[in-house]
Amino acid sequence: MFRKLRRQLTLVNMGIMALLFLILTAGSYLFAQDRLTTGAAFLLKRVATDLISGKLDDLPPRPNRGEGMSPEPAPGPRPGPAPILGPGFGPGPSVFFVRVNAQGEIMANSSNLSLSAEDLVLLLAEARSLKSEQGTLTLAQVDYNYLKTNIPGQTDYYFLFQDFSREKNALRIVITALILIGLVCIFLSFFGSRYLANKAMIPIQQAWQQQRDFLADASHELRTPLAVIQTNLEVVRSAPDDAVKEQEHWLENIQTEVSCMTKLVDSLLFLARADSHQQILNKSNFDLGKAVCLAGAPFIPAAERKEIKLGIHTETITYFGDEGKLCQVVAILTDNAIRNTPAGGMITISLKHTIDSIVLIVRDTGEGIAAEHLPKIFHRFYQANPARTNGGSGLGLSIAKLIVESHNGTIKVISSPGAGATFTVTLPLS
Repeated sequence: MFRKLRRQLTLVNMGIMALLFLILTAGSYLFAQDRLTTGAAFLLKRVATDLISGKLDDLPPRPNRGEGMSPEPAPGPRPGPAPILGPGFGPGPSVFFVRVNAQGEIMANSSNLSLSAEDLVLLLAEARSLKSEQGTLTLAQVDYNYLKTNIPGQTDYYFLFQDFSREKNALRIVITALILIGLVCIFLSFFGSRYLANKAMIPIQQAWQQQRDFLADASHELRTPLAVIQTNLEVVRSAPDDAVKEQEHWLENIQTEVSCMTKLVDSLLFLARADSHQQILNKSNFDLGKAVCLAGAPFIPAAERKEIKLGIHTETITYFGDEGKLCQVVAILTDNAIRNTPAGGMITISLKHTIDSIVLIVRDTGEGIAAEHLPKIFHRFYQANPARTNGGSGLGLSIAKLIVESHNGTIKVISSPGAGATFTVTLPLS
């Protein structure tokens, strides 16, 4: 499943990059072609205007007579002064014109014409066959932009042409380079996409494994009390004529297991809401020292039954938070300490404040926790004792950690085998 998902992510990333490259290449080509076509049309119109106005009589244009130049003009008729096309303007050698009469006969042409007479006749015939007075045509695999303009008051007209081969070749080179670079980038993107897919799969695999572990552990925890309930019910049903008092032992067992299941289901519901970010804290100002005392007091009888001394030492501290949830943290840590402390041991609950934080410490003299278990004790369903004979489900510490972190606090543990454990909860004052 994960291999297929990784392959799909890789292909999707590559497809997106290829699509973006295609859009970039097509957009660049269309934009460049539009700019070249627009620039060519503007150039031909400018030359046509200068031809009609008499500013231009030949191509290439002849310069004005000025200082340092021959006072006599070159031989030949000159219908007008030299062109004044503006600074930096010049039609270039690719632009030429032909003057044609009403019968389609060539009357004159620019001196930079490089076509043969036969090719020129074919070019004019192709241009005259087109209905549009401006456009693009192809002759002998050469692209030309053309413009037809009438001469006012005369039957003659001009055909202006621009050889577009150089611009087309330049555009073709740019597009070819873009395609080659794009193909290389797409090839390299395969490795980049695979790397990103592998990175993306890590949290997915972790979440999948956590979900499988969670379901397996929850099923295990629920199976045990259900089996006990079923066994005790079978015992009760095997003697239907007995009075309720005679079956009280089995009924108490059932009640005890139902209570355990209720706590387990409540814990699972809390964790599910926390995972979906549905936990809402009911924060208010309250006396945290008093709340710790009230949360720890119900455990005094249970500690006395195990001959454990339970001491509670607090200060009066006003805190803004969820009183019920923080009392639950105290109850979880205290219950955990009682279950893991043998007879004759001691448990101390203390609350104090520092300059910028509040510190809650639950210390016991129990069996302690081995070093290899310390990084995992806040994981769900994890228990340092695989036999699970102490009555816990392995969810309490993970719930306590979630509650503390929801108050922007931290929870840590220090322990070693035979030396007890010390849980320290630090809450910010602000």
